[in-house]
Amino acid sequence: MSERRKFERKPFTNTINFAVSVLDIANTKVLNLVAKGIDISEAGIGIKTNYPLEPGHVLRLDNSTAHKVGLVVWSVKTYNNGTYMVGIKFV
Repeated sequence: MSERRKFERKPFTNTINFAVSVLDIANTKVLNLVAKGIDISEAGIGIKTNYPLEPGHVLRLDNSTAHKVGLVVWSVKTYNNGTYMVGIKFV
């Protein structure tokens, strides 16, 4: 399988605080959550989190990266401990 990424990923193990807005019935809630970084590139970041992020979620990232906003492009639940591996594209 060939590599599809345009930018090289580097290890990134910082704790990341982020906020995501979710629609709950008729209200929008802003959730402040924490994730663990996995890797990072110029275009995006991989994280591990306990919250079930979905493609299309827009995240406001804290100052642990130079980027402030990211778009979830994929999310996979890991079966060993119920966490989610998430790919985020910087916007």
